[in-house]
Amino acid sequence: MVLIKCCDISNEVRPMEISEPWLDCLLEEYFNQSDKEKEEGLPVAAFMDRDKVTKPTAQIGFIKFVLLPMFEQVALLFPQLHDVMVIPLRNARDHWEKLKEQDDEIRAKQQT
Repeated sequence: MVLIKCCDISNEVRPMEISEPWLDCLLEEYFNQSDKEKEEGLPVAAFMDRDKVTKPTAQIGFIKFVLLPMFEQVALLFPQLHDVMVIPLRNARDHWEKLKEQDDEIRAKQQT
């Protein structure tokens, strides 16, 4: 079951040119849902709110708190997965953290 779940949520293991278009689709789906929830006066999940979420922040949290812990444990059972799953996830996390730093710098300059 865990391996099936890993496959289900493994988008960030893929190269950025493949994973990012899928991420865009997922975020748009989340944002559309939260827009409708706002219109209806329903509570909105913070990770689905287009006013609070950026691509980098969404991915950093998902990778750090969901994907890496799960994939690291799976790689302990199947060491051959470390290089093809854990390393790409760490690279993706680093990529999104750099983009977040750039976004933060731009916002800081805009506020001054």
